Amino acid sequence: MQSSYLISGIVIAVFATYMTRVLPFIFFAKRKPSPLIRYIEWNMPLMIMVILVFYALKDVKWGQYPYGLAEIIGVLIAIFVHVRFNNALLSIIISTVVYMFLIQKIFV
Repeated sequence: MQSSYLISGIVIAVFATYMTRVLPFIFFAKRKPSPLIRYIEWNMPLMIMVILVFYALKDVKWGQYPYGLAEIIGVLIAIFVHVRFNNALLSIIISTVVYMFLIQKIFV
């Protein structure tokens, strides 16, 4: 393949990605959002986190040692840290570090 072909493909992909991010702001900048859009905007982060938690726990073998203890501890620590400090990044980092420690050193 020629490098110009690859570069043009990358440029088109960058442009398409950029436009999908910018066009909604251009089209809807003057309009007041509907109550449904406001509701979705307000609750979307929580909905995404719930989906991610269920996705992360779907393959846990609850009937075999360690019975999902590392996952349960990781989720509980994430909840505690987030409620205590109200910082999503901090809760993600701390719970990930604790979970990785548990599965690599404790529940081997």
